[in-house]
Amino acid sequence: MSRPDDSAAAAHAHPLIVPIFIPQLGCPHQCVFCSQPAITDTPRRCPTPDQIRQEVSRFLEYGKRPSSTVQISFFGGNFLGLKSSSILKLLEAAAEFVQNETVDSIRFSTRPDTVCEKRLELLTGFPVSTIELGVQSMHDRVLELAERGHRAADTIAAAERVKQRGYRLGLQMMVGLPGDSEDGAMETARRMAALAPDFVRIYPTLVLEGSPLADWFRSGRYRPMPLDACVTLVKRICLFFKARHIPVIRMGLQASDGLNAETGLVAGPYHPAFGHQVYAEIVLDAISAAIAKMAAPIPDPLIIQAHPRMISRVQGLKKKNIFYLKQKFLLEKVLLVQDATLAKDHVRVADQLTVLP
Repeated sequence: MSRPDDSAAAAHAHPLIVPIFIPQLGCPHQCVFCSQPAITDTPRRCPTPDQIRQEVSRFLEYGKRPSSTVQISFFGGNFLGLKSSSILKLLEAAAEFVQNETVDSIRFSTRPDTVCEKRLELLTGFPVSTIELGVQSMHDRVLELAERGHRAADTIAAAERVKQRGYRLGLQMMVGLPGDSEDGAMETARRMAALAPDFVRIYPTLVLEGSPLADWFRSGRYRPMPLDACVTLVKRICLFFKARHIPVIRMGLQASDGLNAETGLVAGPYHPAFGHQVYAEIVLDAISAAIAKMAAPIPDPLIIQAHPRMISRVQGLKKKNIFYLKQKFLLEKVLLVQDATLAKDHVRVADQLTVLP
């Protein structure tokens, strides 16, 4: 069985992911920010082929959309760090669903320092399409403080190997790590972009119960980023990648990731609608810039038109954007009007058409 042409997967920006969690399996040690029990209640043992078959079948019964590309994804651990026999068993179980055409391909996440030619050879003949690397940072000092156990050079080498073999490359980064800064995070984004990934994920550093970082937080050694500052930083990074045509497919942990915010979260910039807040701030910046260019007096009430699916981003979480616009531009009313004829990346502020970044 040869590796499939991934053009079909590329055609779907949002594939349906069937997650198979392998919590912290294959990891040589625990990174300071990691606490898989706080993210998933999946037992820390390698799932059996029968368990994979049951989980995928159950998921597809309720979750499959006919128009979606469907991928089985191994998350939560270091896939290529597993024993060779375990890797093969997992791939064989997942490949059955590709063979019977209920799933399109397989993807997994892994540490950069386990991506070697010997490990990649294990994938030969299996329908793996996508490999994600847990980069976290491209600064060796930050990686050292996070006790990652690898260096930025390992990420560069791993990315090159993945792309040379024709797999789609995903890169995951974190903001707010110990020893990092906003400038440092932007530099990580620049160095990641130079690796030409097919997509990226951006995660804020959260303090999770059971992680070394929780002890650091309680002792005062570590202070997490405030939510507002983190949203603004991730917005900058998102726009940076977007300008380079690199899709950002996830920003922040969500309820679907299994995080129990009540018992697993100690501190940090968590919000179940983190990504929505980032997009809402991007839209607010564009609208504010458009209003600032208007000749006085600014129309009041100010009418803003947007596609129905963009209204929530225009108004922001709990109408935060509306309140901001009223205060900043001394407006009595801001009226939102749905206009299905507008493209989703356009808003009309008064009579001025604005293209969103």
